[in-house]
Amino acid sequence: MGSSHKKKVSELEKINDPNFIIELAVGPPIAELVPQNPAAGDGVTLGGKFLNKPSRFIFKKAHLTADDNRIFDADTGQLVCVSHHYGKNPYESLDPLGISGQNDYWQRSHILGEWESVCHVTGYRGMPSFKVRPKTFSVHGRQYIQDNRGEHTFFNIAKQSRMKSMSIRHNLVVCKGETEDDVYAILVDMAGRTMQVVNEKEERVAHIEKSMKTLLMNAALGAGSELMIDIAPGVDWTAILAIVIGLKQEVAGDAGHITDQAIRSLNVFQQIMREFYH
Repeated sequence: MGSSHKKKVSELEKINDPNFIIELAVGPPIAELVPQNPAAGDGVTLGGKFLNKPSRFIFKKAHLTADDNRIFDADTGQLVCVSHHYGKNPYESLDPLGISGQNDYWQRSHILGEWESVCHVTGYRGMPSFKVRPKTFSVHGRQYIQDNRGEHTFFNIAKQSRMKSMSIRHNLVVCKGETEDDVYAILVDMAGRTMQVVNEKEERVAHIEKSMKTLLMNAALGAGSELMIDIAPGVDWTAILAIVIGLKQEVAGDAGHITDQAIRSLNVFQQIMREFYH
């Protein structure tokens, strides 16, 4: 991340700390959020909607398609945003064998298969609409969060180099615009139970955790998608929700056009996401 007055301690240097080992394995025991100052401009923004108190949102998969997702305000139960993929049959689960011909229609109408890589998100109640588009040739599985037209990039998400960061696990970073200037780090525990979004001061600005319902479903059925997203005061909640959607959007790798190194890196990125969004 950017320079700081205090030298950051790498994960390798924390390896003898028992508290860090627990956090590394299953996430922090107490996920305290640190309020931020919006005027400082330290974080990334999307809609510029800043919280004045800690708030929680609920992430769920859409009912009829496993590739689309919804996020709700936990306090009101109202829908905040829903992701969708142009060119993908939204009713696929009702007709897995394609007997109705709907799948043929969607494939004929969108022969380029854009839905495999580009995700559109419709926002409600203060959440702006946006799109998630991957970088075509990306060693780090980079995902761009853009406006609906794709004319402006707010920020991007990528896998962090473990060599550069001296980290034990595969962490992720959120960078400004189309640059590689990271603003947030996303720390994923080894059990795939929690994600922490921290700034360059290592302050926790958001915490993403599988709900108890999801943990039980994972253990019993190997399925379950519900996530709880807690966001600190002074943080643009629309940006955090866009980060969660961006993390979920998988990249479709094409062996004919992407180098072996890029494919391996994309597979690591996808493995992290599949483990967390099981």
